[in-house]
Parts: sequence; structure tokens; C-alpha cells
Amino acid sequence: MKKITVLILTSLTIKSFSQLPPYELPPYQRAIPNEGVPIAHRYLGESRVPYSQRIHRVIDSRMKQNKDITWPRNPLNQIIWHAVTTGYSDLPRPKAYANDSLVTIINETLIREKVEKEIWVDVQNPANPLDPNDLIRIPLKEPFDVSTIKKFRIMEDWIFDAQHSDFRPTIIAIAPLYTMLSETGLELGEAALFWVKMDDLRPILAQQEVFNRRNDASRLSYDQWFETRNFASHIVKRSNVYDADINQLEEYRDNGEAALLESDEIRNDLYVLEHDLWEY
Repeated sequence: MKKITVLILTSLTIKSFSQLPPYELPPYQRAIPNEGVPIAHRYLGESRVPYSQRIHRVIDSRMKQNKDITWPRNPLNQIIWHAVTTGYSDLPRPKAYANDSLVTIINETLIREKVEKEIWVDVQNPANPLDPNDLIRIPLKEPFDVSTIKKFRIMEDWIFDAQHSDFRPTIIAIAPLYTMLSETGLELGEAALFWVKMDDLRPILAQQEVFNRRNDASRLSYDQWFETRNFASHIVKRSNVYDADINQLEEYRDNGEAALLESDEIRNDLYVLEHDLWEY
């Protein structure tokens, strides 16, 4: 009887990752937002794009406006980790890339090596099972706690569409950030665990529900959440000849306050550029 119970619980766990999780039974049938299909993007040709600029942002899930993605029933960090390392049975598994160039593909083993620590434990010597004091040390991999991922870095292109006369962003890729640790446990700063193309991830995000703080009766998918830009973020990089973040540039390297002011200046430049495209 116990074995049957375990099998049932396992199947329910797998099912909750493959579709919108039905935690309660409402008095009416609820459908997947947008029928589980990503929101279509308009066609863009080179002749229609006279100007574009690449921007990197960081979304911190600890910010009040971003608390939606920490919803315990379906957090974003769990969705992205499961999509890349395990995959969803009914959807193609998105490829993971080593950096934001989106060229070098890394596999699950390389990803886990970054975050899984090796620990040594004492176990009874199998060659001498009758002596409980005969112990040997063996190495084990400590499982990665996905809940430690608090930040996400997105790479987006701000594109001016001459045909529609608008200036709007398109998210190109997303990367969960993790804290690098030395062998002694010293924190070495944050880095991208892996990068995944947003176009590869959107079919999964379109079938995953995010908390809708405005209306419980209106379901909201993660794809809609990103497309409607319901997140708060700060800019950490604008395309430059050094291909470096703001805090890596010489004039901002040792001045965090100046780096934050430069981030706000870039955001304001985007607003002014869009405003100046029109005549009044």
C-alpha cells in the first residue's frame, strides 16, 4: 500500500510541472491563459528598424513589485531550473548557453557543477558491516537549493519600428543569477548560472501561472507577465565598445552610487529618445 501511495504522489508532482497547477477546485472550469500559447510578436524586417539598442536589466524577486514571481505555488526560479535541467514532457527542452553571446551550449552536468557542492560524510564500512565504529569517508554532492536564486538578468533590445512609429523592448534572453562561492565558503559575487533564449522559454512560460494580485478570477501566465512588463528592474549594462557592465567601467568601478546614477541616466535617455521621435 505504501508503494502505491508513493507512485501517486510522484505522478502528481510531475503533472504540476507540466501544466498550470490546479491547487483548488473553483466552482467553475478555468482555462489556461491565452490557451497556453505565447503572445505573438509583430514581424520586424531590417528595413523597418532604423535604430535599436541592447540593454541588460536585473530583476530582483525580493522587490515588492516582483513578489509575484516568488509565489510559493509556482515560483519562476523553479520553472526555469526545471525547464533547463529536466524539461517538460510535452514541450521541447530549451537550450542553456554559457554566456550572453548565446553561442556556446552547456549541458545539465556543467550547470550542476557550478552550484552543487561536494561534501564528505562518514558511513559504515561495507567491508566490515559488523563493526559500527568502522567508518569511512565518502564524497557526496549536496543538492542545489533552487530557492536561493533571487535575481534574474534579462537581455533585451529596444527597437524603433519605423512602420508603426513606436519604440518598444523585446526580451532576447534571461539568466538566473547565483552567488559564487570559494572552496572555503567565501562569497565571490553574482554570476549568470546559464542563459536561455526567451523564444525557447516562452512556450513553457505561456503554460505556467503567475500570481495575479489584482483579480483571482483572472489567470495570468508568466509569458503575459513579461510581455506586459509587470516587473521592476534596474539597468546594469548598455551596449558599449568594452562589452562591460556599468560597474566594470573605469569611471564607475569603485563608485556604486555613480553606477546607480548612470543606470537611471540610461533609463531616462531611452524615455527622451522615444519622446523626441515625435513632433508637437
